[in-house]
Order: sequence, then structure tokens, then C-alpha cells
Amino acid sequence: MGVNGATLKGLVNGTAAAERRRARRKPVMWAARLETEDGAVACAAFDISLSGARLRLDAPVALHRPVLLVFDRFGGLRAEPIWRRGKILGLRFGEAPETVRQMLGEVLSI
Repeated sequence: MGVNGATLKGLVNGTAAAERRRARRKPVMWAARLETEDGAVACAAFDISLSGARLRLDAPVALHRPVLLVFDRFGGLRAEPIWRRGKILGLRFGEAPETVRQMLGEVLSI
């Protein structure tokens, strides 16, 4: 199967990944913490959607193990780290999108 010019361009600039997302991301800059089996890790959420979040953190966190993403202002969301690139971590929420919307929707307009 070949790759056409539009697909290759999308792979290079990241739009191919964006087209696979189920929910629109909203930029934020919120302090948070990840509660893991090994303890809590401070982090910053810099975008969030109904299905997950992207975080920056300085400590390693195991992929594909349950965590709780906690915002002091809103509470916690069950999640699973699904990818990591350096200090950036991608989470998929274990909560239903409606639960995330009830918790964060008014602030994010999602």
C-alpha cells in the first residue's frame, strides 16, 4: 500500500494523528498530579479532551498501568498512560466522556 503526497504531508506535520482523535482537544495550563501505584507525580496538563489529556512531567510513569489524574480544583479522573515522548505523556481517560464533561465541561466548554 503506497502513501500519497497528502498522507505523507499529514504524517510529517501531525495532522494524520489529529484526524484519528475522537474528541477535540482544548489547550489548558493546569497543575495536577498523577497518583500511581508507586506514589504521586507532579505534572502539568497542557491540553485536555473528553477522552484524554496530554501532560508534561519530570518523573517516569509506567505505560498501560492505571493512574488517577488529580486536579485540586476538580477532583480525579481514572486514566491510563498510553504513550510517552520524552517528558510528554498521553493519557486516555477511563471515565465515560459524559463524566468528564460533567467534571470539566463548564470550564472548558466541551
